[in-house]
Amino acid sequence: MMPETRQSDRLITLAQATFLPDPEPQQPLIDLRDQPSPDILRLLAIGSPPVVNGCVITLYRLGYARPEEWSRPLPTVNPNEVMRILTKRMTLFEQE
Repeated sequence: MMPETRQSDRLITLAQATFLPDPEPQQPLIDLRDQPSPDILRLLAIGSPPVVNGCVITLYRLGYARPEEWSRPLPTVNPNEVMRILTKRMTLFEQE
């Protein structure tokens, strides 16, 4: 039989694993404050997970953005729908 403290430790660990956010984010955070002030472009891809991921892969194949530059899939209020966000810095030279 397990000691009482041991079982409670397991329950806390299970609760942390189930309900608490991952202590190490899967996405690197991008600090936009330290750079000169270029224009910032944000693209949103919203749809079913396969459609959104397909869009991310298509833009990667076109050389526009790597998949890891996008946010992780974020749930929306609609069932079976996610959103991914891409933030890019653009200068006037790149826009022409």
